[in-house]
Amino acid sequence: MLYRLTFALNDEEIVTTEMTSDKEDLVGATEEAFDLIERDYGANVALNLVAFSLLKIELNNETIN
Repeated sequence: MLYRLTFALNDEEIVTTEMTSDKEDLVGATEEAFDLIERDYGANVALNLVAFSLLKIELNNETIN
């Protein structure tokens, strides 16, 4: 599944990225998103996020072609 991850490091820095996950449920994908944030930005950032959003992007065959 494809997800769009947006999170704020502070009131000036907002990060938006896309991630893939085997998880189709948001709970499992959220766990993977926090792992990604921790790996790329550090544990301290993951613990002190100002805002967090994870949206599932559903693609149909017309979008892919």
